[in-house]
Amino acid sequence: MAHRRRAASRWGGHRDRAWPATPPRRAAGHRPARCCRRPRRSDGRRRPRAARAASAGTARSPTRHRTRPGDPAGIPTTRRHRRRRGSPRFRRPGAHRCRGRPRRGSRRDRRGPGARTRAHGSAPGGRAHRPSGCASPRAWTSRRSSRGGRRRRAASGAGTASRRVWYNSRVKWPAVRVLDRYLITELLSPFGFGLALFTFFLIIDRIYHLTELVVTKGVPFHLVLQLLVFMMPSFLAHTLPMALLVAVLLAGGRLAGDLEIIAFKAAGVSVLRLFRPIVLAALVVTAATAMLTLVLNPIANEEFQRQLFRILQTRAVSGIQERVFNATFGDVIIYVEDLSASQVALRGLLVSDERDPKISRIITAREGRLLTDEPNRRITLRLINGAVNEADILPAAPPRLPGVEQNPTGGAAASSRYRYTNFAIYDMSLSFDTPLRSARVDKPEKDLRLGALLTRINELAPDRYGRVPYEVELHKRFAFPVAALVFALVAFPLAVRSHRGGRSIAMAGSLVILVSYYMVMTSLEGFALRQRVPPWVAIWAPNIVFAVIGATLLVVTAREWRPRVTFAWRMLEWLRGRLPRGAADSPARIGRGPTNSTHILDRYLIREFLTFAGIGLAVAAALYVIVDLGDTLNRFLRIKPPLTYILEHFLYRLPAALHQGLPVIMLVATIFLFLSLSRFHELTAMKAAGISLYRVSAPVLLMGLSVAVSAMLFQELFLPRLKELGEEVDRVKIRGQLPRHLQSRQRLWVRSADSRFYRVELLSPQTNDLYGVTILEVDRQFRLLNRLDARQAHWTDSGWELRDGAFREIEPAGTVQTVPFTFTALELSEDIEEFTRIHKDFESMSYWELREYVARLEAAGFQAKKYLVALYSKLSFPLVNLVMVLVAIPFALQSPRGGRLFGVGLAIAIMAGYLVVHYVALAFARADLLPPFVAAWTANVIFFGIGTSLFLRART
Repeated sequence: MAHRRRAASRWGGHRDRAWPATPPRRAAGHRPARCCRRPRRSDGRRRPRAARAASAGTARSPTRHRTRPGDPAGIPTTRRHRRRRGSPRFRRPGAHRCRGRPRRGSRRDRRGPGARTRAHGSAPGGRAHRPSGCASPRAWTSRRSSRGGRRRRAASGAGTASRRVWYNSRVKWPAVRVLDRYLITELLSPFGFGLALFTFFLIIDRIYHLTELVVTKGVPFHLVLQLLVFMMPSFLAHTLPMALLVAVLLAGGRLAGDLEIIAFKAAGVSVLRLFRPIVLAALVVTAATAMLTLVLNPIANEEFQRQLFRILQTRAVSGIQERVFNATFGDVIIYVEDLSASQVALRGLLVSDERDPKISRIITAREGRLLTDEPNRRITLRLINGAVNEADILPAAPPRLPGVEQNPTGGAAASSRYRYTNFAIYDMSLSFDTPLRSARVDKPEKDLRLGALLTRINELAPDRYGRVPYEVELHKRFAFPVAALVFALVAFPLAVRSHRGGRSIAMAGSLVILVSYYMVMTSLEGFALRQRVPPWVAIWAPNIVFAVIGATLLVVTAREWRPRVTFAWRMLEWLRGRLPRGAADSPARIGRGPTNSTHILDRYLIREFLTFAGIGLAVAAALYVIVDLGDTLNRFLRIKPPLTYILEHFLYRLPAALHQGLPVIMLVATIFLFLSLSRFHELTAMKAAGISLYRVSAPVLLMGLSVAVSAMLFQELFLPRLKELGEEVDRVKIRGQLPRHLQSRQRLWVRSADSRFYRVELLSPQTNDLYGVTILEVDRQFRLLNRLDARQAHWTDSGWELRDGAFREIEPAGTVQTVPFTFTALELSEDIEEFTRIHKDFESMSYWELREYVARLEAAGFQAKKYLVALYSKLSFPLVNLVMVLVAIPFALQSPRGGRLFGVGLAIAIMAGYLVVHYVALAFARADLLPPFVAAWTANVIFFGIGTSLFLRART
């Protein structure tokens, strides 16, 4: 019986029929009909067992598939088979299919239709074999003819589009082959990852200023959004080639790490053939970058300047800060005690009009307004309830000191003529072109379009020195797009040769290439501006050098040339043998057993987290170096400092920048860590071993807390000193100036704590002398009480000695009493250190320094709300690192199959949301809508609550 079942299975018979124990002998050239063999689908694949049983009418398990009333017995009525009923692939019992085609190439095929049918249907007994489901020869022949027609229609392509499956469908671009499409698809995800990451790092610094314009200054949101849009082309022109470099390194490293490169080589596909789609992608990026640099960037720069003009013109108050001597309007110095919440009213004003160097005109007023006239492009400062103090200037005439640049143009008021005039309303016209002119004159060639740039070069043909910057800009616009091709040429062989390629190697390689490329270009551009190297050589040399390196690497990789480093490997093996044996390999350690397995897991998670964080720090450092080098390039080229000073500049500036971007790095590292654990099912394995999500997250959260504490200690102990050293390097070593406490300064304004203002034309710290001194004292309503003017003031241990001046006392009625003097000694609460001491920005102060400064302001009765917000922010900012880790864990688990692009997009969305909430809260605090403490902690509390809620609700 077993033999009977095997025979039936071999010949495709049905289990309820009795077949001979010995299979019939085949005739020569005989091939069993398709109906008698194991049934297959029309596309060559085997049909499911249920379909085969249904076609034969012998379904083994009728209860496995439900049947509907009225359906033939034995036919399954699952959705899949009901959908196929009536198609050529589905047959009921009694309608069995048989194509009856003999084996191709048989001699009997050429003997006519009759012989062909007999050859197929001949059985061992000489009887014509016909399938059991075929009722008659005519029906069988008609079905064969209809099937032949269907085959012919299928061959001609008619009527098959609806039955064509997705993997057999035609491609949209048949010219692009499967291999090219595969490699281009592999580039898309890391390219988007790099583009989003680099662009976000460049934009993040502008978010605060743009948010402040919207909330604090009242600028319409659509105008600020247009500013951001106009900045994007300049960002993308730099980030597109960078993103391509990262994409090639990541995709190539992934292919090499998964041994796909070796598989391609084994299939006869060379490295040069694999490089063809990389070149195609590089050409697309090159064309896009060329469109940006040649067409869109100049247009965007012009529109940016025009839009900025509109914003400052319609909202001129955005250029004025409270409790600061504002020089926004050129030679008109404006001091505002307080800005109202509506940003319209100004309270407590002191204005020094220094447009005429022969007249000292100082105006005080209780209130003020800024009025704009957009059609006439004019800004008017309206002062309410004040007085004008006007006098002739007594030149300071300080002695000339060696090595000190002194160009004083003003001085103190003379004792001969003085005018004091009260007013109810006083309008002053302000010049608006000054702030934008200084910004546009810096690099005017960047705002010129290509045609205007060529015209300008032709106009400056006789002036070789003036023509060089325009020629450099022209070559840079063509060289930057070609950098994409160069990066692809260098990155591809490096990635293919790295059989252990990964994200860390790819990112490290991209950073080395980017920093090297831009350092070489920056140095050579400096030589070109100094006319030591032709502009085209300076700008195109990095592309040529890196292209030669890339071509060499590509040829070496294609020919599989490897240098012989046997001696080096032997030295490494010898050193490894000489090293002491680690504790982890000792027998005592092995004999302890798995008691510390969770600590092994903690070390693994911490190591992976630190790897991602290190990659993020490296990326952020490279971006900062590139951006800062682009900003300071002109200064370096003009001053020509030694290379060591430039390195010191970055050494002191870089830690502060990394401290500012550390929350973004922590966020990205956490998201990438948990995406990696979920994607490779490591998190599932930990849960299967009884380790919950909370236990897995514990070492990561502990690292976030450690980073937060370290960031706070760094902010208090090292950051202020590093900023001072960086400022000293920039001013003293690079610019060649004296230290700020010894540097001569002109037109110095100082506000003391007891409503006293000092105006000094020239400060000489080397001799402890002040030249052109004016001391103003006002009351709470900013009414001038008295005024002291002196040609010179000298500091001694006993106090101040003043020469050639006058003291004026103003009565409430407006009368002025003048007391001239030639020499007098005066005791003031301020000594020389008050003038030589540099007023530090509150961002450069530590928490304790800022707290002491706020206490002094509050003791003097001044508004210190702005500084209170900064004070509380110094406590809340370091904890952002822990908050970002807590928020990132549940968000990363929302899409466990997400890749790098998903992780970067998620990080950008979370960080952008946090920054918007934080900056809006700070702006509300400055507008008196939120308490300073609440504003500083709002974003932390909100995102900590969101992260905790999602973390506790996650599947553990």
